[in-house]
Amino acid sequence: MADPLLPDDAESVLAAELALGLLEGEELAAARRRQLADPAFAAAVERWALDFASLAQDVPEAAIDPSLWDRIAGRLPAADSRNLVLALRRWRALAVAASAAAAALLVILLLRPIPAPVVLPPEPAVVAQITGTEGAVFAARYDAAQGMLHVRTEAMPATRLAPELWVIPAGGKPVSLGLVANRGGRDVAVAPGHRALLTEGATLAITMEEPANAPHAGPSGPPVAAGKITIL
Repeated sequence: MADPLLPDDAESVLAAELALGLLEGEELAAARRRQLADPAFAAAVERWALDFASLAQDVPEAAIDPSLWDRIAGRLPAADSRNLVLALRRWRALAVAASAAAAALLVILLLRPIPAPVVLPPEPAVVAQITGTEGAVFAARYDAAQGMLHVRTEAMPATRLAPELWVIPAGGKPVSLGLVANRGGRDVAVAPGHRALLTEGATLAITMEEPANAPHAGPSGPPVAAGKITIL
């Protein structure tokens, strides 16, 4: 048997039914009279009406089969008639409210604008053009995320020595980054302790060194090519 409604529950269900237009005949007339005579009940009806209006906004109406409630009542177990009617009213009010909420949510999901994709700014590019007086030309691009310096040798005088790449911070001493290719490209892994040196305005330089024992502690002669690092 359905649990009997408490007085406050019965008041709330009646107010909801009146706001939803579910009452008929004498029940409707009695509820209207009470709405006029009882300010608290009138306020409850108004609250329900506002709640249902916001839920059902822009939701198309759908007709309900008039025999639906009778079929539901016929399937319920036998119980005290007054409690059964009140329980059915409460269930019917909640069912209508839930349907309106679901329909409103569907409309919101269908009509809401699709957010524009977030476009992240490109990572700054660290580049350097390394040129010399003897026709040596190198290009360098640094990938900070991987700590990798991509160096391409465009031109270099013929020699048995190997080109060694150095970074020279402003006011500092040359630090070897390793050998690069005599021709074509080579990726140079920059040691973590040297990565902070690859900043705007620092110099990349090439000297010609003996390939053995590279990288060296310092250059053996003047650079054949040099260029400033630029961050684009």
